[in-house]
Order: sequence, then structure tokens, then C-alpha cells
Amino acid sequence: MNNIPEFSVTEFSNLAKNILEENFSLIRVRGEISSVKNFKGHLYFTIKDENFVLNSVCWASKVPYLQIQPEDGIEIVAEGKISTYAKSSISSYQLQVNQIEVKGEGALLKLFEQRKKKLESEGLFSEAHKKQIPFLPKKIGVITSPTGAVIMDVIDRIESRFPLNIKLYPVSVQGLNASNEIINGLNFFKNYDVDVVIIARGGGGVEDLMPFNDEKLVRHVFEHKTPIISAIGHETDFTLLDFVSDLRAATPTAAAELVVPEIKNLKDKINFLVKSLKQKISFIISDSQKEIINLSSFFKTKNLKNLIIERKKNLFANLKLISSNLISHIKLKTLELNNISSSLKNLNIENILERGFVLLKDRNGKLIKNPQILKKNKDTIQIQFYKDLVHASIKVKK
Repeated sequence: MNNIPEFSVTEFSNLAKNILEENFSLIRVRGEISSVKNFKGHLYFTIKDENFVLNSVCWASKVPYLQIQPEDGIEIVAEGKISTYAKSSISSYQLQVNQIEVKGEGALLKLFEQRKKKLESEGLFSEAHKKQIPFLPKKIGVITSPTGAVIMDVIDRIESRFPLNIKLYPVSVQGLNASNEIINGLNFFKNYDVDVVIIARGGGGVEDLMPFNDEKLVRHVFEHKTPIISAIGHETDFTLLDFVSDLRAATPTAAAELVVPEIKNLKDKINFLVKSLKQKISFIISDSQKEIINLSSFFKTKNLKNLIIERKKNLFANLKLISSNLISHIKLKTLELNNISSSLKNLNIENILERGFVLLKDRNGKLIKNPQILKKNKDTIQIQFYKDLVHASIKVKK
């Protein structure tokens, strides 16, 4: 009995503290999060399974770097270290969390549904809050990756339909920092004069699209004053960004088709309206002339001569009034057509060149869009001015 070690309570508590903290300085714990509380930026919660509960804390300095913010009911794997502490002179231990991961597609979908239900109950997805997408925007902001096919598809489709000014804000479209970068892009376009913003990325798995399910991002989109079009993944992919945005496009290419009309269709519509207006004017004049002729034929007796004269005066007065109204209407429509024609003329490439801009072409006359081509094409290029074509040599600095 005398050989059994003897410790004071303090000594034993310190010994247990050393054993725990030295042997579990970095561990991963799997379980379900519950009882999340925020105190001065620190997050306190528990991780539980069917048998036991582990107290956990994530200090305020670590919270911004969490891949997933703790939420009640989600299955996670938490990484951190075991530490001990005394509460009311009673020794206890907890997990100091450095990182949280959601494992498995099922857990991610559960998190998605929980957030969707929460945000929907707050009214963030209500149609009443949706902003109207402008029919013909002057400037378009695009938030997406600067590399890959998405941005080129958007630019090419807009240029083929109705060329406009496009401003790209480059971001990561997956990973830990993606949602914060997209939020920074939204803040940038608050102060940059654009009429609509497209947030786009290509397809991917559930985990790849998680940045677009970020609650903080959803709230920023909801509060944004500029109309926003979401174009995330493929037609079957849905994110919380799709529900809060003012318009969802099935794909990035579809977003480019929705944001601008096709210039050919506009011209056809203008021609149709002009033709329709001319026909209506012709019908009104023709009907008025027929009415005058019929009335003149009806009143031929001497006794009705004065009545005929009076009726003629009234008819001609009405005809004059109709003509006057038609002329005013024609002038108004002509002015509108001239304004549209002027807008279309400004988009003509020759007029753009006349204002001092130039086009860069390779030696085969193909338009150069990517500056990387200049580094590869070291012989000659063509510079298209308004009324002249100049050949120039390219020298690449090393």
C-alpha cells in the first residue's frame, strides 16, 4: 500500500494536464456540432456522438480561417489540440479547434438544406426583392476566374450578340478563400459604374460549389444595389447564390445570352415597327377618304346642299386634325428611331476607328484578343486605323 504513488489534487490535475496536452497536441475528432455560442468573437460548442460530448472552442483569431463555420446539427471533422482548464476549481478538458471540415456529400447536402431553410425563412429568396435586369446595359461586371473557358465564353457570346463594355473582377471560384474574394468583387462593383453583375463558374462537385453556398456571400448579394445574375455550374447545379440572385442562368453562356439582346433581332424589330406604322397611317387616310366620298354621294339633292357643305367642312376639319396628330406621332416615332439608329451607329467598327481607336491583327488578318499572342508572334502584325492599314514589327523584351 505504501508503494502506491500519492498526489495532491493540484499535483494530479497538473499531471493529467501534461499527459493530455503532450499526447494530444494535434488530433482530429469526428462528430456532430451542437450548442454553438458566440462570446466576444470566440465560438463555444460541443462535438457529440451517440455516447459522449466533447466541449470545444475556436478562438476569435482562428474563426476567419475556418473552412466551415460551426452550425448546429452538421457532421464534421474538427482538427485541434486538447487543453485543460479549471472551472469553479473543477478540472476539465476541451478541444481547441483550428479547422473544421465537412466530410461526405451527404453532410454537405444536409448543410446546404439547413442554410437554405434558414435564409428562406428570413425572406432573402423572396421574388419581391428581385431587381429588374436592364434590357440593354451599358457596362457589365463579371466576377469569375480570369483563366479557363468561362470568361472567354461570356465575352465571346456578348460580343457576338451586342458588343458592350465588360469589366472583369478576377477571383478564385473554389477553395477556402473563394467566397471572401467574391464578396470583395461585389464591394468593388459598388463603386464601379456597371449596370449588371454576372457571378460565374463552370461545373463541379458539391464540395467545389460550396463557396457559393456561403451565408455571408448570400447576404452580400441580397444587400447589393446592382442587379446580379448567377451562372454557376451546369443546368442541374443549384447553389444558395442562385436563389438570392436577381436572375439565375443555367450556364455562364446562358447568362451572356440573357444579359444583352441580339442586335440582329433589334434591327428586325425596328424595321417591323416602321413598316407597321406606315401601314396604319395609310389605312387611316384611306378610310377617311372613303368616308368623304360615301357622304358626298349620299347627299346630292338641292335641299341638302347646305348640309353637305357643312358636313364636308366638319369632315375636312376632322381629317386635318387626324393628319396633324399623325404627323406629330410620326415625328415622335422618327425621333425615337433616329436615337436608336444613332446608338447602333456608335457601335459600328468604322465609327469607333474614326474616334482614334485601332485594331491589332496578325499577319493573316485575324483579330488579336490575347496579349500572349504578341509574345509568340515575333514577325509582323497589322494595325488597322480608320482609313489606313499599317504593318508593324513586334519586339518582345526579355
